[in-house]
Amino acid sequence: MTYAEAIMVRVSNRKYLDRALTEDEISQLHKIIAAANQDSGLQMQLVIDCPQAFSSLRASYGMFSGVRNMIALIGSEDLPYFREKCGYFGQKVLLGVTMLGLGSCWVCGTYDRSKLPCQLKPGEKLYGIIVVGPVAAQPGTREKLIRGALHRSHKSIAELSRGMGGAPDWFQSGMGAVQRAPSAMNRQAYRFSYVNGSVAVQQTEHTEYSDIDLGIAKLQFEIGAHGGTWTWGDFGTFTKAAEEKSCGAVIWRNGARGHEFLLAQHGASHWSFPKGHIEGRETELQTAKREILEETGLTVEIDPNFRQVVTYYPKPGVIKDVVFFVAQPTGGQEHAQEEEIRQLGWFTFQDAKPLVTFATDVEVLKAAETYILAKE
Repeated sequence: MTYAEAIMVRVSNRKYLDRALTEDEISQLHKIIAAANQDSGLQMQLVIDCPQAFSSLRASYGMFSGVRNMIALIGSEDLPYFREKCGYFGQKVLLGVTMLGLGSCWVCGTYDRSKLPCQLKPGEKLYGIIVVGPVAAQPGTREKLIRGALHRSHKSIAELSRGMGGAPDWFQSGMGAVQRAPSAMNRQAYRFSYVNGSVAVQQTEHTEYSDIDLGIAKLQFEIGAHGGTWTWGDFGTFTKAAEEKSCGAVIWRNGARGHEFLLAQHGASHWSFPKGHIEGRETELQTAKREILEETGLTVEIDPNFRQVVTYYPKPGVIKDVVFFVAQPTGGQEHAQEEEIRQLGWFTFQDAKPLVTFATDVEVLKAAETYILAKE
């Protein structure tokens, strides 16, 4: 699942199942939070098994049940645009939670802060939380009623923007994502504009949570527009990112302890799968085979029926889609490409999961294992 897909399927959840997070889910959440903290300067923390934060009368006003886990939005009040960054990076974490198959909900008021065991350093502030946890595949009657009572219809794109008539397709896609953005009391108090080729956003009112809402909306637009960079603050401007594409594969074989997966430690020290840029008029499959041969020395048979996309920023101003297939070795002599790959290694599924650096790549690995098992 991509961030764009997560925007389309994600809903606010107030009823959670009575089960603990698994070790794998906890590990993935820590990876997602650590990456967001590194990029933002925030100090978001995962709080596990803390139902007491929602046990008071005040907390019950949010109509929550079964809440045990949450992500605390923490940062220094001296951090520039602290509240807006809580919204932007908090929403990025929340969409990562959705990609893990967990439920979530923004909460800024209806919980007991005094019972939340967060570690705050001098000068840091707890601004709100994101509730996370397992939820039912289909909401029950009570959950449907709560959603209907607490959520009015989102504003129309016409209410949220101006300049749509002459705007490019990516601006329109960005506004489609903004329309689905959560906000306090569903106010969506901002307006995006496309004027003379420039994109900007202005707040239409200022409330206690409007800066968080602004950060959420900026991220949603960025994802819907397929990449770009915002300046912080009210009247922030957006610069569309250049787009790149790479292809690779999750390479596997049968081993003594089950499926084994070939991981590559890339030049930046992260562990992932072999991949590389499309050249000329290559198809995705042609690129994947060529890059695998160059990086690993192996020829492979690719299964095109498995196709997962990971999107990230390799450098400022550039967004990259990486298409992964699954593949099995058919020949060649295994060796790491010296210019780009530090080392190669075969690992079982259980050993590979904690080694893979990025949470999005772990989800690709899990999807590949599920797909392979279903075919056997």
